[in-house]
Amino acid sequence: MTVRLRGSARAGTRAAVAVATTAVLTAAALWSTAAPASAIKGGGPTTTGARPYAMLIELDGNQFCGGSLIAPTKVLTAAHCVVNAGDVSALRIIGGRTHVDGTGGTERKIASYRLDSRYGSPGHVYDAAVLTLDRPMPYRTIPVAGPKDGKLVADGRTATVVGWGRTGPGESGTRLKRAKLVLSPVTDCQPYTDPDTDPAKMLCGMPRPGTTDSICPGDSGGPLISGGKVVGIVSSGNKYCDEQYPVSVFVRADSVVADLGIPT
Repeated sequence: MTVRLRGSARAGTRAAVAVATTAVLTAAALWSTAAPASAIKGGGPTTTGARPYAMLIELDGNQFCGGSLIAPTKVLTAAHCVVNAGDVSALRIIGGRTHVDGTGGTERKIASYRLDSRYGSPGHVYDAAVLTLDRPMPYRTIPVAGPKDGKLVADGRTATVVGWGRTGPGESGTRLKRAKLVLSPVTDCQPYTDPDTDPAKMLCGMPRPGTTDSICPGDSGGPLISGGKVVGIVSSGNKYCDEQYPVSVFVRADSVVADLGIPT
């Protein structure tokens, strides 16, 4: 379903999103361990110069989520970032800004958005959306993995996640960071996954030996990158941003590309 934010349609969109948000929050309460994630714990700094496809998503002037520029006017993110915003027209997409409190880069509004039609709630399968911007971004895009790219998400392979989220308990992120994770069986990411989690739809990223690197609140919607392609979308994981459960859970990009109309 594609929703366009134009004229009087905005009011109806806000009402629809409010209803959807209530349903999502109810589901999240029933599975509290699967609350949305926010930021990068551990890892190290990076820049939008090195990763021009990394998009900062703000709500009311505050860092809210992340996303990936997959075409000049298209940003791939998590569905719960759209639904939980309440008023989608209040979201701003910013490219080329490494530091959260910076003033540089390019800002765009959202003209329309498309949620995966099978999406239910945060932390679950199909937590993906594509935002269409009101004008193109002047930055290099990144391709999205498709059904033929299974080798890029093989267990044991290293992949990189980037985001502006928290860096520790109560510690807001100040800049774009990245962390290398080891792709592992989805059951390794308990309690943010369960034995029934479908490995064809979700990915588990574990810290490398000797580290506790993970996503944290604020990283939601950001990319997991392997082989130069987006293979995952941050959906849930280490919600307390501590060392108890330093795990990162992603929606497999190849499970949502067809529904979202993303070329691969």
